Amino acid sequence: MPKPTREELALYADENRLVAAYQRAKAALAENTAREAAAGITHETPEYQRLNQAVIDAERQLPKRFKKAAKRGL
Repeated sequence: MPKPTREELALYADENRLVAAYQRAKAALAENTAREAAAGITHETPEYQRLNQAVIDAERQLPKRFKKAAKRGL
């Protein structure tokens, strides 16, 4: 297998950064949801909506080949 080029390594690093950002956004949403549920909150709060939008925005940034995996839970 040939050694990856600088461009390939840069692309790989950028893809990893985007996937990590998506996973952080999902984790923040899950933590907030658990915290709000524990507090008895049953409606979508502004914080929930903000975090949910962050997940949507992060998913839009994912490379096409990762979007299907994101729908399954990446």
